[in-house]
Amino acid sequence: MQLSRETIIKAALDLLDTYGLADTTMRRVAGSLGVAPGALYWHITNKQGLISALADAILAPLSGTSPVELSLSLRSALLAHRDGAEVVSAALSQPHSLAWEQLVARFKSALAAAGHGADDATRQLDAESVLHLVLGATTLEQSLLQYQAATGNTAAEERVGDHSGADKLARAVHIVLAGTDSLDR
Repeated sequence: MQLSRETIIKAALDLLDTYGLADTTMRRVAGSLGVAPGALYWHITNKQGLISALADAILAPLSGTSPVELSLSLRSALLAHRDGAEVVSAALSQPHSLAWEQLVARFKSALAAAGHGADDATRQLDAESVLHLVLGATTLEQSLLQYQAATGNTAAEERVGDHSGADKLARAVHIVLAGTDSLDR
């Protein structure tokens, strides 16, 4: 097998989905590929690089042109992988994160197209606010779902209530945008 960055990322995603972020180590990825851990470092420099690469793969399917569509697409992408919200949050928190800059730019564009934000600086702040909301809400939702799956505890279902996570998130984004719009007046 030819070892490549793409092969490594696919193996790491498979491990992430099976075992979670804590057990997705460079050593375990190497073992799943049948190579020594040192072989990975030609393609991915360290665990932080692996997390960034995983985040890029998780975020690749994002779509949507409105702030709500983009928020719901981000939620879906994060929930599609075990610990997806944690992985992406870890990557976005790295200094000079290209993924953070790209996400903010996408949200700024969606906000501008929808007529939100008085100027670029305001749209920057609004985009970051919506991103924080989506990441936080989805992290909590994913933790709740994973807790329920691990324990069989159905009390989590009661907490979710009658509305889906998508419905709740869409409403929360509308509330945040209504609030930011009122501040711009």
